[in-house]
Amino acid sequence: MTTAALRRVGVLGGAFDPPHLAHQALAQAAFEQLKLDELRLVPTGQAWHKPRALTSALHRLAMVQLAFADMPQVTVDPRETRRDGPSYTIDTLRELADSLPGAQLFLIIGADQAQALTRWKQWQNIFKLLQFA
Repeated sequence: MTTAALRRVGVLGGAFDPPHLAHQALAQAAFEQLKLDELRLVPTGQAWHKPRALTSALHRLAMVQLAFADMPQVTVDPRETRRDGPSYTIDTLRELADSLPGAQLFLIIGADQAQALTRWKQWQNIFKLLQFA
């Protein structure tokens, strides 16, 4: 493993309701293409942008842990599910940046979220915290 100053950490958020094979394929591709040391999967808490109710956070966390149990470099990060109120990416990324000083962070998003990016809370500030992938 590399030193903390050179650590490459991917961040992949989502509802994961349920996690599926495409999530696993995306995680594997992220490790290979971005040369990540770790991937943080962040199930959303209260998704402000979802038009439907989500399965309970505890169940989604358990599903993600099971789906990625064979990938030891994956960390399931429950921070958004423990937050009261809507979950915003900028808040999560600030917390992660503070807890991983010196790490190079990569936010992994799909084309659908890239198109919606300008509707995210404080979206311009996300560019100051990490690189998009």
